Amino acid sequence: MRESSPEVITTFMQQVVVEYHNYGMGHRRSEPREAVAVPVVVQQVDSSLEPLDEPFDAVTRDISTGGIGLFHLREIKSGLIKVTMTAPESHEQMTLLARVEHCTKCGGFYIIGCRFARVLIDADRR
Repeated sequence: MRESSPEVITTFMQQVVVEYHNYGMGHRRSEPREAVAVPVVVQQVDSSLEPLDEPFDAVTRDISTGGIGLFHLREIKSGLIKVTMTAPESHEQMTLLARVEHCTKCGGFYIIGCRFARVLIDADRR
């Protein structure tokens, strides 16, 4: 049985990101994205930023100044999400509001494409 620590998952997802990027998925972007696999915390919210469910862990597929691609085991069809990222060395956190643009099944995962709406300040994070 393989270890399922965040490091193992992140390493595997980095490999998957490169392979799917080379496979040619997602050429409709207005900004260039960088393939990067890092853990993030995601939470679906309503238009008032009230939580719709519990936060969950996901892994990034790619990121740009305008949006982010995520890998997760569950489907998120539409709506708003809060995405919290942590810098690996400084441990500084940033939470961004993003709109789900698409959710595509890919093997046992879903690729969730999101466009950033804005950076959330502490009062918005709740």
